[in-house]
Amino acid sequence: MPSFLVTVKISKGFKTQTEMAKSFDDKIPTDEGKIVWVAANTDETEVYVMMDVKDPDFMEEWGIRPEIIKRREDAGVDVSSTTLITQIGDY
Repeated sequence: MPSFLVTVKISKGFKTQTEMAKSFDDKIPTDEGKIVWVAANTDETEVYVMMDVKDPDFMEEWGIRPEIIKRREDAGVDVSSTTLITQIGDY
């Protein structure tokens, strides 16, 4: 399962963002993907997320669903700032 490192800007702090992200745990089948690691910069305006993703197309399609975007935006996530830093291959 490939891993991805993604960054996104946030405006309501790390705790709010992580609580929102955890609320999706039962929405994504564990065989499709999971969050491995999350961190924020010191002023909590940007989050870095490492995810294992079986099918990148599934995650992309899931992430553009209007109800998912709304929940992320309500938690202070600047969805348009989501940036794929790298796909981590076999190490």
